[in-house]
Amino acid sequence: MSAPNSSLYKRITASVPLLVTVIVHVILIGVAGYFVSEQIISKKKTFEAPPPSDASVAQKQVEHRLQVARKGGGSASSSPVSASRIFSTAENALQMPAMPDLPQVGASSLAGMGFGKGMGGMGAGTGMNTGLGNGSGTGSGFMTLSFLGTTTQRASKIVFALDVESGLMDVRKGGYGAFKVIREQMMKLVGSLPPRAEFNVVVFEYQGSKSNVMQFAPALLPATFDNKSRFGQWIAAINGNPAGPFGIGTAANAVAPNWTLPSSVKLDPEYHASYWLSGLHAALTQRPDTIYLITGSGDLGRMGGADAALWERKQKEFKEAVEEQRAALKRMGLDLDAVIAARKAAYDKARREFDEMNNRLIAEKKDPFVIKDIRRVFEPDFQKELRRRGQKIIKLDTTGWTDKQGNPITPVEWRGAGGWTRADVKDAASFISRLQSGYLPTSATINLFYFAGPDDKGEGPSDSFSTLARRNNGRFQLITAKRLEEIAREDQKQ
Repeated sequence: MSAPNSSLYKRITASVPLLVTVIVHVILIGVAGYFVSEQIISKKKTFEAPPPSDASVAQKQVEHRLQVARKGGGSASSSPVSASRIFSTAENALQMPAMPDLPQVGASSLAGMGFGKGMGGMGAGTGMNTGLGNGSGTGSGFMTLSFLGTTTQRASKIVFALDVESGLMDVRKGGYGAFKVIREQMMKLVGSLPPRAEFNVVVFEYQGSKSNVMQFAPALLPATFDNKSRFGQWIAAINGNPAGPFGIGTAANAVAPNWTLPSSVKLDPEYHASYWLSGLHAALTQRPDTIYLITGSGDLGRMGGADAALWERKQKEFKEAVEEQRAALKRMGLDLDAVIAARKAAYDKARREFDEMNNRLIAEKKDPFVIKDIRRVFEPDFQKELRRRGQKIIKLDTTGWTDKQGNPITPVEWRGAGGWTRADVKDAASFISRLQSGYLPTSATINLFYFAGPDDKGEGPSDSFSTLARRNNGRFQLITAKRLEEIAREDQKQ
């Protein structure tokens, strides 16, 4: 019996370590199971969203301000008078655009990017559907922009040059509502710029006998929240009140450009640039890389000028013509001064009737008519537009200033001394080239837009502007009220 008992004892004692190991593992598995069931499986799942960033709040605020400014400016009506067509000389007008080399930041983009110099990193930003964002890093903010159908790549310093002549709101161009769309599209593009971009706006017109040019800020501004907000309020007021006034006087707190020419710039003293070219000149002083210029004038300026002797001769001829007319009227039993006074009274009366009509239209939340001279009201195309819109035809009272046959008497008018010739596209191109080389180390891209009316084929300006834009790495667009009307509808759908 002793031998078997000894053998059994040895087998039992030899199995103790194995038994202990098994027991320890069972205990550990039990503890782990409890931890999983109580601390993980039974715990309620939650998700904590990160707090909204300051950038998101700022984006919403600036977008709200720009929307308020856009809707607050101008008439309630946003549909300009239709025109007949749109014409483009852009290379991508009838084909799909090439894929851009750089990331896009446009009206529907969600990110702004820029490439730094040397070993610098890539700046990135986030934004809302306007493309507004807070960039960071060492990027330069290059982006692709689209404005009125023209796309520009590698833009970071943008200047708008906008013609604010009341002629752009004439019925020939599409009326008050058409200019409103242009203004709103500028606000939309500025709202899409990331903070690393820079911008400014130049406004210009022909006033009296000279160009009048002003700008939003003395120099390019970063596209920050505050600058965009100030710009939205500023631009909304330009030609924004349907009751007037119109023109450069509506650009409150504007500043004059710095016309100091670099010593390297030698302009042709015989060349007198058109007023829109003066606006372009002011834009180039900002040293941008991209310019969008919109005008309703195709004039390229003039060469030469009247010398003192010619001016004196013209003045003498004018005085002699006035005296001849005075003598002729006296023989008819009329006095020239009385004719002039009666004529002025008739136009003043027409102006009052015109203003009353516009006041009614504005009260009805309809677009008013905009004119520079009351005589415009009596031209055939304007009268046709009055009838089309169901307005009373304004008649001119000719009492006291007609001849015996009942024909209105027009006093002799001063026509200027003349003595110059019209400039051509080569003269304008040379002017722009000299400014580019003087102000900029690398030429800016210049995009030109000629605002044409329904009956304006724009053949001359189209050729000239297309050439000038192409020579400056830009695009030319002939825009019409019909196209602007389409853009307004597209915005309403968004």
